[in-house]
Amino acid sequence: MHRLPKEEKLCSRTKIEQLFADGDSFAQFPLRIVYRIHDKNTPEDRPQFFISVPKRKFKRAVKRVWLRRRVREAYRLHKDIIPPMENKTIDMAFLYIASELYEYAYIERRMIELLNKLATIINQDTTIKTT
Repeated sequence: MHRLPKEEKLCSRTKIEQLFADGDSFAQFPLRIVYRIHDKNTPEDRPQFFISVPKRKFKRAVKRVWLRRRVREAYRLHKDIIPPMENKTIDMAFLYIASELYEYAYIERRMIELLNKLATIINQDTTIKTT
């Protein structure tokens, strides 16, 4: 079952500031991901995320909410692509960088590509640390 509990939402201002200060990023148009892999504070720590749609590009809140819901749904359905990590966890920010609205199917396809690329980065990072 695909759920998205509150514990997976990144709300802490300090964690968000650390994410943008120390994180790495890459893009898969129309999305850009900023991520930061760090040590777990507690064993139950899960990957956390948040979604940003710029007010500068979409003046109407209705359009921003529409896009945020589609990005969130695409993440919720495909978050299992991210491999589990032993003593580490990941914080992510999904930024919508396009100037126009795209349909859900396109956003979902790009989210899958984004998460696959992130999974390969995580796998490379864990193999480097263990060897």
